[in-house]
Amino acid sequence: MVDLSKHLENAADAVKRRNFALAVKIYNQVLQIQPDYGEARSGLHKALFTRVSQKKSSKLTAVLFGSVHLLTAALCRMTGQHGAAARAYERYLVFDPLHEGANLGLGNALERADWLSSALAVFSAYAEQQPRCLPASRAAGALLYEEGKLAEALKMYEQALKVDPRDQESLKARKDLAAEGALQSTGIEKAESSRDLVKDKQLQQQLEKRSRTQLTPEEIEEELEQLEEQLQEKPDDVDLLIRTAKLRELQKDLQGALDCLERAVGLRTDDADLAEQCGDLRLRVQEMRVQKALARGDSVAAERAEQVLNEARASEFRKRVERNPADLRQRFELGGALFGIGQVDEAIAELQMAVKDPRHKAEAQLLLGRAFRSKDLFDVALGQLEKALEAAGETSLAKDTLYEMGALCEEQGRREDALAHYARILEQDIGFRDVAERIEKLKAS
Repeated sequence: MVDLSKHLENAADAVKRRNFALAVKIYNQVLQIQPDYGEARSGLHKALFTRVSQKKSSKLTAVLFGSVHLLTAALCRMTGQHGAAARAYERYLVFDPLHEGANLGLGNALERADWLSSALAVFSAYAEQQPRCLPASRAAGALLYEEGKLAEALKMYEQALKVDPRDQESLKARKDLAAEGALQSTGIEKAESSRDLVKDKQLQQQLEKRSRTQLTPEEIEEELEQLEEQLQEKPDDVDLLIRTAKLRELQKDLQGALDCLERAVGLRTDDADLAEQCGDLRLRVQEMRVQKALARGDSVAAERAEQVLNEARASEFRKRVERNPADLRQRFELGGALFGIGQVDEAIAELQMAVKDPRHKAEAQLLLGRAFRSKDLFDVALGQLEKALEAAGETSLAKDTLYEMGALCEEQGRREDALAHYARILEQDIGFRDVAERIEKLKAS
């Protein structure tokens, strides 16, 4: 592997000298050579944050020169080109480093591209810069947990809970981390014989290996062979099945991982967390089928796979709501899934409860607007969209909401109102969807 440490030193020195353009250039050169280089990715974003703290970035410049990169990122994500999406997000962030949606989009794209060190660097850097961003803290916590850095993961989840003390995902993670930390604090000091010491040492080596996500293909294959042998003797060992599923997932064998988790769920029927892990993986497998159909240009198969995915989402989130009716996040997911399969009234009922959750209020109201529009209740739909716009603030969701309002007014023949909504989008993002074309068409009419 090429030693790039000298380049990082030069970039850090450029930041100290406030030569941010040179620092960004060096960091990008390093990342072209080694895309999943967390230290370089972290340095790049901290350099951009330092620059913007000294000289505020221009929103107009970001709109004029950066919006095309956001559009490119969105298109790449839709087609499963996550590495390309990450590069597009990063090009936009040079113009607007603090843009929340672009930072989160970048982190998610890096994670889906399996550049986990870089994803962690982005989420951690943004969470440090914007500690009120709950999704960044939560995502960084999850990745740190995967790396076995329990203390750092706990710190991130604690930061998330300062933003939203009722966040169920962070509460659950904190509980799990506390339990796991307690388990790791016991063991070798309690050994009573040389045989116990040998067992503890072997167990410690296994735990150390399992705490790492960056295992080599050889290490994964070796451990899988050991696990398969153990499963021959203990086919109903749930922990062995879960670990096998994790390793198969690292091998990109999602279906094989799902087979193991489904067996584990069948053996441990009262474990809600395990059932959710299995459900998440089942949805990922179906998402993969959609992406493969799109990649080979088979629109009919892609549409069919998309319908199966929507039905699977509705089924999965209905189960979760039944298990925990007070979880508003799951009700939001269920509402979206039900709307996706055309069960509009049922979707509305779920979304009307989900709006009570401040984390998803804007998104839930946007979906409610779309749902009421599909029922030809235009005034009710517009009222929900206005609430969604207010809740969205300056996030990227505001543009989606304005677009929906413009389309609704256009459909109703309210030309001036439609133009006003589209124009507000144009002020922020000239390349957003087909807004420019819609404005020209309305003006011509």
